[in-house]
Amino acid sequence: MSWEGFPVTRREVLLAVVLAAGLLAGCSAGQEKAIEVPVTVEVTVPVVQTQVVVETREVEKTVVVTATPVPTPAYVSKSNAPAGTLAYPLSGEPITLDPQEAVDEASGMLVQQLYEGLFKMRGDGTIVPAAATGFQVSSDGTVYTVTLRSGMLWSDGMPVIAQHYVDGVCRLLEPALGNSYYSLLTDVAQIKGARDYASGDVADCKTVGVKAVDNRTLQITLAQPVGFLPKLLAFRTFLPARLDLTGGVASVATPQAGTPSGATPITATVGAVTNGPYLLTEHVLGDHITLTKNPAYWDAAAVGVDRIVFKVVPALADQLAAYEKGDLQVAEFPGEETPRIQADPGLAKELQVLVRPGTSYLGLNTQVGPTADVNFRRAVASAIDRRALIEDVLKQPWHVPAQVLVPPGMPGYQGNDPAVGYAYDPNAVKQYLKEAGYDEGHPPPPVELWYNREGNNEVLFKAIGAMLEKAGIPVRLMSSDWSVYLHSLDDCNKPNQAAATKKPGDCTYNLYRMGWVMDYADPSGILDVVFNPSSSFQYTGWSSEAYVKLLSEARAQPDDARRATFYKQAEKLLLNDVVAAVPLQHYDRTVLVKVAQFDYPPFGAPNFQYWKLP
Repeated sequence: MSWEGFPVTRREVLLAVVLAAGLLAGCSAGQEKAIEVPVTVEVTVPVVQTQVVVETREVEKTVVVTATPVPTPAYVSKSNAPAGTLAYPLSGEPITLDPQEAVDEASGMLVQQLYEGLFKMRGDGTIVPAAATGFQVSSDGTVYTVTLRSGMLWSDGMPVIAQHYVDGVCRLLEPALGNSYYSLLTDVAQIKGARDYASGDVADCKTVGVKAVDNRTLQITLAQPVGFLPKLLAFRTFLPARLDLTGGVASVATPQAGTPSGATPITATVGAVTNGPYLLTEHVLGDHITLTKNPAYWDAAAVGVDRIVFKVVPALADQLAAYEKGDLQVAEFPGEETPRIQADPGLAKELQVLVRPGTSYLGLNTQVGPTADVNFRRAVASAIDRRALIEDVLKQPWHVPAQVLVPPGMPGYQGNDPAVGYAYDPNAVKQYLKEAGYDEGHPPPPVELWYNREGNNEVLFKAIGAMLEKAGIPVRLMSSDWSVYLHSLDDCNKPNQAAATKKPGDCTYNLYRMGWVMDYADPSGILDVVFNPSSSFQYTGWSSEAYVKLLSEARAQPDDARRATFYKQAEKLLLNDVVAAVPLQHYDRTVLVKVAQFDYPPFGAPNFQYWKLP
């Protein structure tokens, strides 16, 4: 080995060998590779004088190395769960296990296993009988008569009757509980008398249009026809309640030890009486929740999983590691792991990208600071490069960037219309900021962006913050765990909660992170349920009589296509004229799964009774 024109010292040779050996682990199995190695060479340089100067130079040397590195072990699918047990991850502790208080995803998933609703949705989107065997609709479309199956029992042996479903609706509407889904029954489903009771104007729930005709007959009366009501009958707003156990309609339990500060108490306990396919048998806060098959369930013989252990694993990297070790049978994963998963034959075989209609978005507080100005909100909407977030930050290019709220596959989807919503446009940002009164000499004040830390949110919202900063919009990022985060937002808009003390104008955030997974196949499931100005699911403080009128007109239309025209107008008003929200991406369900049979419905949580283990 030589470097032209100079003698090579012994140190050069030794250093080259050491550096080359250190690179062996970077070679793929069975490969021979010529490696460009920067080598520090000590050389002797002659000068005009008789003395010698020692000089160190950095030079490029090509070292040919033949090696056989140890290959990375290939992934081998395995499960450490006991026979008959499904190990499933939760990204956080459920806020509640009370069926009438559950609003977040984790809580909803748990109560859906513990309590039996009227109908259920299967993986192919079909609605199947559960506690109900069917229903009839009156000729004017306002009265639904639901027939319950006979022989159903609660886990304590008491018969399940229609009055329990009436009590469940009354309890969900009760202002003292403040369930955000009350508006689904009052404003969306238009159940007669529900609004007056939920608002506290009427104290007797007997005025609400949900009656038990007899033990097996439930009657639901609407104020006006609602064409999509059958889609709602499979949702958890129609779960039953035992008032003899809760202490009455308005009972609210006290917090358990270990409940996060500011969070709603976890109100179901081990041994709670339920009527669903599973019983709650163990709960270690912050660690795991165990459900076991309910022997009193009417269809217990068909339940495919005997035991479910829900493990609380907030970090996606930890979920993936547990999955590869065999400690979980389902897992999500960080975006940066996508290339490795796709390249590994074993993991790629277990990767599932499933339908999950929904949208991730930024909500904008229209009542405080710079976001009170509609042009400033337009600047925010134009400053976010959704494609870069998906491809460069999440590294999951199959996601669909969202410029609209209604997701693909829904009636009224208009994501292909560039006139709806705001695309990424740095030049437009400058113009909108100028129209809002800001420029380089007079920059806007910092905006507060609130988000919860779970999942990919940390990396995603740091990237969004950087995009806004680059566009000239200073940002203060503020994050918290999900239960604290949701409680903080609820403090700013909880119209059905007796103890509510704040409105968005009383709160300091300008932007907040939220996402919505559709509960049923109709645009009302996001435009009405979430963004109706009276909804407690949004924290923007906006109002619009025109928007409310469009929703009312859509609701009364029995035809999907006709109804969609009204929703299209409402969505454009919300996104373009008011800019109360900035859509980011449409959801799918991207998971690793290693079971014999899984059943993820397109809407709502999975029903694990339909799953099969190897």
